[in-house]
Amino acid sequence: CLATLIIMLVGDTYTLINYVSFINYLCYGVTIIGLIVLRWKKPKIYRPIKVNLLIPITYLAFWAFLLIFSLYSEPVVCGVGLVIIFTGVPVFFLGVYWRNKPKCVNRLIESVTCWGQKLCFVVYPQGGVSEEE
Repeated sequence: CLATLIIMLVGDTYTLINYVSFINYLCYGVTIIGLIVLRWKKPKIYRPIKVNLLIPITYLAFWAFLLIFSLYSEPVVCGVGLVIIFTGVPVFFLGVYWRNKPKCVNRLIESVTCWGQKLCFVVYPQGGVSEEE
C-alpha cells in the first residue's frame, strides 16, 4: 500500500496499472500452479468445482507465454512489480511468521489492525474458530 502511494505520487496512473497488471497475472499463474499441485498431491479432498486438468494446464501454457513476453518487452515494469510484491515479505515476517513477539509489537499490530478495520468498515467475526485450533 505504501509503495503504491509513492508510485502514485511519483509516476502516472498508466505506469501503476502496468505494475499491478503484471502482479495480477503473476498471482493468477501461481494460483493455477497451486491448483495443479493440490490435484496431484491431494486428489481425494473435497472440491465444489472440479474441472479437467487440461484446462488449467492450457491456461498455464498461455500464462507462461504472456509472462515471458512481458518480461522480455518491459523488464523494468516487471522488475518494479516484483519489488512491489517483495515489499510484503517483511510484513509477513513481522505479522505472521514471528510467533514470540514482544507485547509492544503485538499491541502495535492490534492497534493498526483495529484502525484498518474501522477505516474500511471491516468487522472480525466473533466466536469463529481460530487458525491454530
